[in-house]
Amino acid sequence: MNKFFLLGMGITLASLTACSKMPSECQESWNKMEKFGKKLGVPKEELQKRKKEFEENIEQMDSKEAIKLCSTQNSILEMAK
Repeated sequence: MNKFFLLGMGITLASLTACSKMPSECQESWNKMEKFGKKLGVPKEELQKRKKEFEENIEQMDSKEAIKLCSTQNSILEMAK
């Protein structure tokens, strides 16, 4: 029974991820920004607000443009580590 539950959860999570409008490069970029923000002590509410704004901006962009922007952000955030 437990294996079936875990399998169901895995399938659900995979399908939700696949349906996301945000490219994987942008999700990776956000994860890095969120981690950096937490390190700097940015309040959780502020991070949630920024994430919503980030997602809205990405959804309005052309897919190729969003991927290019997020890839650039990823490179910059890697250097800021």
